[in-house]
Amino acid sequence: MAEPIHRQSLTEKVYQHLKVQLARRALKVGDRVNARQIANDLNVSRTTANKAIDQLISDGLVTTDDSRHPVVAALPARLKVHRESAFEFLNQTDSTYELLLERLLRGAFGPGEVIKERPLAIEIGVNPATVRRAAEWLRTEGLLERLPRRGWRVTLLTPRDLKDVYEIRLLLEPMAITSAVHRITEQQLDDLEQQTQRLIELGERATVYDRREADHYFHKAISEASGNAILASTLDPLIRKALIVTTVGFRYGRAARSFEEHREILAALRARDEATSVKRVKAHLRNAMKFNAEIWERKPS
Repeated sequence: MAEPIHRQSLTEKVYQHLKVQLARRALKVGDRVNARQIANDLNVSRTTANKAIDQLISDGLVTTDDSRHPVVAALPARLKVHRESAFEFLNQTDSTYELLLERLLRGAFGPGEVIKERPLAIEIGVNPATVRRAAEWLRTEGLLERLPRRGWRVTLLTPRDLKDVYEIRLLLEPMAITSAVHRITEQQLDDLEQQTQRLIELGERATVYDRREADHYFHKAISEASGNAILASTLDPLIRKALIVTTVGFRYGRAARSFEEHREILAALRARDEATSVKRVKAHLRNAMKFNAEIWERKPS
């Protein structure tokens, strides 16, 4: 029996890419390391970009200035291994997984839609077995279902399924925020507030994908700030699964209030007020569960 294929961390790839850029002197000491720009340039999430920057900080290559912005502190030696090359996924399965996940979160594949391995493989230029392995990763996260001899189906959640997801999150996210309130840094809070404010200001001009990505980033960042890696890894697929359905809510008026609630949660975290932080995140999740379940029950076909 073949061993499971290990999915290399995308954060590690971005980290290595940034080290190459530093070694090539594409940046100099004192230059700001902009997570938003990195995310845009490499087509990754800001969460991934920030994690890679955190690794550079741990290495002593990046530090934070008086405004808590990351800046280059030192440069690695010029080594031959730091050759000039464009950022790319070195593992085709990892690349295919990221492509499928992005299409799911963009709504290109809707709930219940069937994805055929061979046509998709031809479209993106990989082997059907590669699509199968990537789809299997998404199946373990609850986003796809295997249809024997037919392909893969985007998970078709019922209102009951959605409520179950939120009820589990209502148990776990207060645990995460209880720890995060004492561990989350001012820089992390600044970053989350800037993103939340941007989505509020964009209003209806923000795309559904923008809203989904920001919502995922917000909840994932707080769960990771808890310092409990098991808790964070358990929550992440639940957050993603809810987002597959909450596209409906993001199209029908919940988005504006949702990001206002994010801002209220951040204010409680900023005050290091554990009780209020827990109360607000519970209210936020209950509001989302109620709204999205009701909308999902009467969504247009």
